[in-house]
Amino acid sequence: MRRKINIDNKDLKILSILQEDGRAPYSEIARKMGMSEAAVYSRIQKLIKNHVIKKIQAILDPEKLGYKVTAFISVTAQPAKYNKVLEALSKLSEILEIHDVTGQHYCLVKVRTRDKEDLAKILDRIGTLDGVTSTETKIVLRTIKENYDLPI
Repeated sequence: MRRKINIDNKDLKILSILQEDGRAPYSEIARKMGMSEAAVYSRIQKLIKNHVIKKIQAILDPEKLGYKVTAFISVTAQPAKYNKVLEALSKLSEILEIHDVTGQHYCLVKVRTRDKEDLAKILDRIGTLDGVTSTETKIVLRTIKENYDLPI
């Protein structure tokens, strides 16, 4: 059972600043907030400890690193083997996201690959997982919007 975490307006402002610039120094955040650096540090540590801030990392440009193909794959599985399918999918490095969804398919995964041949290989790997009954793939032609910021 998850316990309720108290997040006030100051925490939300800190989160907003960090969403904009995850490398913002405590001194800069403190100045913007009218707080001491120690208070900002304490609040950020609390947010990390309570998993409100899951991770601070660089967001890379996949195209510039050679990952030219993005696809979404809908996966259907045998109900009795679904959890094992999810576990196996989680281990595939090409899979960036796995979502348990409603509708005709069981889950939706997002992959990035260098080219269509690599996509075909990952589809073959997914298709041969014990419990997978079918997949349906949508290749992204262009990305209009991709944002990681929550509207806080």
